[in-house]
Amino acid sequence: MKMAICEDDTTQQNILAAALDSYRTPAGEHIQYDIYRNGLDLLASINTHLYDVLLLDILMPGFTGIETAREIRKSNEKIPIIFLTTSQEFAIESYRVHAFDYLMKPVDKNTLFDTLDRAYAMMESTLDKSIMLQTTKAVYVLFLSQIEFVEINNRTLSFHLIDGTVKSISGRLSDYEDALLGHSEFLKVHRSYIINMDFMKALNQKSFFTLTGNEVPISRNLLPAIKKRYIEHLHSAIRK
Repeated sequence: MKMAICEDDTTQQNILAAALDSYRTPAGEHIQYDIYRNGLDLLASINTHLYDVLLLDILMPGFTGIETAREIRKSNEKIPIIFLTTSQEFAIESYRVHAFDYLMKPVDKNTLFDTLDRAYAMMESTLDKSIMLQTTKAVYVLFLSQIEFVEINNRTLSFHLIDGTVKSISGRLSDYEDALLGHSEFLKVHRSYIINMDFMKALNQKSFFTLTGNEVPISRNLLPAIKKRYIEHLHSAIRK
């Protein structure tokens, strides 16, 4: 498990670091962590680091923890955010950005460990809902709920995400078909495209149109079956 700590006070950084150095996940693993002194530094690097949990101080100068969390939630609705504070006054506001927990300073180590155990359990329960992409420079873990559609073009496999970004690797679409199509929201609509039907806003006789404004072509021969599956998916979503 890898964590980002965003805390401007050096003393608090040291206290948290000492606690985390003694923490072990329920599987007995050490935790890895990076420390940031302000929210802007965290936001500048969060898209290139694979954090499982965020630990944010609320009362930081400049960009507060709440403001940092709001920005993060624009592209990542799933990552657990644990707030640290000396005041209860931000409790309601913290849960508006879907806080995982809200811990008072000075942080009790056992309380922190219990919270991390719960975050770990949640992370483990979602592993079957994610895929791993490996490039020569980095390894990415993508939640299936982040993927809008996937396309293959000249051996470059591109994963288009709901925040508008694209993760590209060398490979074949068939390398990920089983992992994606095993989930009911994913549908292969063309030999070069797999879509997440949750993020399609319309279709016509030739294409799907995604929430981010992309157009995904549909195989003419598959159109009747695709249209039927999409309508069934919409009805299922309404029933939920």
